[in-house]
Amino acid sequence: MPTVSVILTSYNKPSTITKAIESVINQTFQDWELFIMDDNSNNETTQIIKRYLGDPRIQYFNSNIKDNERFKTARYATLINEAIPKTQGKYITYLTDDNIFLPERFEIMVNYLNQHPNIDIVYSEQHVKYFDDNFNLFDEGVRQAPGILNQPVCIVDHCSVMHTRRIADLVFHKYGSYWDDHPINWGAGDAAFWVRLTQFQPFYPIKKILDIALKYRDSYQNLSSNLPYVIPNGTLVRGFKPDIYLIDQQRRRKITENMLNPLKYSEEEVVRIPDPYLFRYEEGIPINHMVLIEPDKFPNQRLVKSPTNPIVYYIQNNKKHPIQSVEAFNNFKFRWDKIVEVNDEFLSKLPNGSMICPLANEIITLPDGILYQHQNDYYICYNNHLHFIQENTLNKLKLPKENAVEMNNDLFSQFKKGTPI
Repeated sequence: MPTVSVILTSYNKPSTITKAIESVINQTFQDWELFIMDDNSNNETTQIIKRYLGDPRIQYFNSNIKDNERFKTARYATLINEAIPKTQGKYITYLTDDNIFLPERFEIMVNYLNQHPNIDIVYSEQHVKYFDDNFNLFDEGVRQAPGILNQPVCIVDHCSVMHTRRIADLVFHKYGSYWDDHPINWGAGDAAFWVRLTQFQPFYPIKKILDIALKYRDSYQNLSSNLPYVIPNGTLVRGFKPDIYLIDQQRRRKITENMLNPLKYSEEEVVRIPDPYLFRYEEGIPINHMVLIEPDKFPNQRLVKSPTNPIVYYIQNNKKHPIQSVEAFNNFKFRWDKIVEVNDEFLSKLPNGSMICPLANEIITLPDGILYQHQNDYYICYNNHLHFIQENTLNKLKLPKENAVEMNNDLFSQFKKGTPI
């Protein structure tokens, strides 16, 4: 039986998966087995992986997970849970497709555990490198190994850990699984596992850098940072693939590229999000040329008008809401260059909604998706409810603070407050 079992989780990282695999192959300690647990990556990634399958120590498993199933569990925790029963090693360690083991890692960790048979968990220091969208290094640092840790959450990365099979079995016996793959643990699966492990033993340090973490803009941690669980309607989003979607009535509607300009959208508004967030939303009717022919398919939160009529309408809840005046238009900081031109017949087929009147101390309808500011706080309105939104979330969703509509105390007090975003 091999001494070390390595579990490598992989998903669409063709630029770094080679380095990860070869960092295992190049270990000075060679008594290992590698399980590549791929989460149904694209063809480019899987073809790279298959180059290494001639090594009998390397095994490959593809989850074949469907995109619309990804959000149901914390996927890398699920993959690890599937891998551990397949392993045979005395010691278990973890790797991701954007991490590199230094050559002496296994040798140093195995020697330490062999020399300290009462210790079940070791961790090392980690060199962290940050890259921009063009793969240029712009920052780096070291994740230290400060000492024996009873609370390693947010201190230790799972690519810096090696533990015994014995303690993994203790975790399974107590919890019924190894890692907790509840979807709430997306992005923090190792933290949940650390809580389980430390029920039995602390983490012991090896004060030496033994792995390198490569942090890119498209990493799950970066894309999910400050992203709300519920993405507001009207947000343009994109996952790993280049397809752009509009979140409309809490469905994701794919927009064909040639419809961005006619509908007055800009690629600069698109928010990159992790695939699990994207595929949590049921797919809606696509936004293609038919939305300019069939009014019931037209996206919400758009301004429209006919060239033969001066009235500008705001589409909200699939109804056309007339904007009463230029004053009202300016009050809500609507933009004239965002008006979509449609014909009279198209407008006539849209159901009528209530009038959008100038912002005053007495107002009935607030347009959805507009950003408001009351004192130092920000809110988005949906269905006449004001939803608090933190500034870092505001920035993540590309909602410029300078576009916020100011509300005085009297006006602010009139509206019910919804769930914070």
